[in-house]
Amino acid sequence: MKKYLVVLFLVGAMALSAQANLISNGGFETGDSTDWWTWAVEPENQTLTVVDTLASEGAYSMESYSNTATWSAQFGQYFAASEGDLTLSFDYYADVPGDWGSMGVNVDYWDESGKHWAGWFSPFDGGPAPIQGEWVPVTLNYTLPTGTYAVDLKVEVANWATVNFDNFIATQVPEPATLTLLGLGATVLMNRRRK
Repeated sequence: MKKYLVVLFLVGAMALSAQANLISNGGFETGDSTDWWTWAVEPENQTLTVVDTLASEGAYSMESYSNTATWSAQFGQYFAASEGDLTLSFDYYADVPGDWGSMGVNVDYWDESGKHWAGWFSPFDGGPAPIQGEWVPVTLNYTLPTGTYAVDLKVEVANWATVNFDNFIATQVPEPATLTLLGLGATVLMNRRRK
């Protein structure tokens, strides 16, 4: 009986570790954009800066500003992922005058045949919409197919908008078959130690 409790504990611990944040520096707490790529084709009209003047959690956030309709200021991250349910969450804070611009978050996944679209989020496509003076939490859910090995996350701000982003978290729950294999592996290890 004791052996099975240990196995259950190990499987639970492995499942929790599989739910660790897949995004590096998701709260920008390095004080810079370490682990994130940034792109602004018109630096005089677009900025991407980690700031310590506004944060949802911790001390820092990424501030994205675009003063043009021609291009968007963009940042993102590529991270390892696999088949199963992926949850992406983050907080955003938008400067929302009457003619507030736009922002969006695009998610693609990679498998052996290439890059595929997984989904798009925009406050104008189902919300949650920006609220003047408040951080807005967003949670997005995706089901990644068999063969997935990575995810591309891209965030865009355009059309005369200033948006701060913080607390990016991506977690993945292993498929039941994966948990079963983890449990079997733990059982085999326990049996080997007993002998």
